[in-house]
Amino acid sequence: MREFLYDYYTFLTKSVEILAFVVSLIVYKKYKNTPVKYFIWFLGWIVFVETIGNYPRHLKDYNLEYLIEGTLIERNYWWYTISWASVATIFYSWFLSQKYDSNTLKTIIKFCIYGYVLTMLVTAIIDYKLFFEIRPTYITVLNVAIIILSTVSYLYNLLNSEKLLNAFKSLYFYVAIILLVWWLITTPLNFFEVYNSDSDWDFVTIKWTIKLIANIFMYLGFAFALIFCKPESE
Repeated sequence: MREFLYDYYTFLTKSVEILAFVVSLIVYKKYKNTPVKYFIWFLGWIVFVETIGNYPRHLKDYNLEYLIEGTLIERNYWWYTISWASVATIFYSWFLSQKYDSNTLKTIIKFCIYGYVLTMLVTAIIDYKLFFEIRPTYITVLNVAIIILSTVSYLYNLLNSEKLLNAFKSLYFYVAIILLVWWLITTPLNFFEVYNSDSDWDFVTIKWTIKLIANIFMYLGFAFALIFCKPESE
């Protein structure tokens, strides 16, 4: 199992990410006049992030890891903390807030985003090296807290509106459910990231297995939703 994941984890993950993005491009025309187009652009951003983020593995495969040994970018924590965890948290919370009927909920999410960005800036000023190490626990907690707040707020708003009858045809509904499940499944792994090394392959295997299943669920879910759902009037 370890050998299979080592050889195919990246390939399978990239495959479902690219599949979701390709599907989004195919159906782009029906969403181009709605905010969903930003979601499609974000899927393209994810493909870019994953391609760049695998640089340690690519360098190792070509025996070029010495180029980054002993440097701040020897591990890719910094890249994923900034370009994935942070950007995804900000984007998804903003994206779902577009469907809130309550201005109070929109304001709360907006202040959460501002607070998160401020926290990242303060962290960078006080000790920028934290971004190049294992993701700080408080950053992980903020990520999941904002995502849960955004998804739960969307579902609460949905339950208290007439849109509930058409929820199963709404892309936002599927995005909210998928994100909530994905974040709850994968977040606990971040708290044990210290064990993610060649000296503990049992943890690495478990981590890769869980994340692979979660990623396949998320991106196939996005692809299905983009095909099945209908554009909503804004």
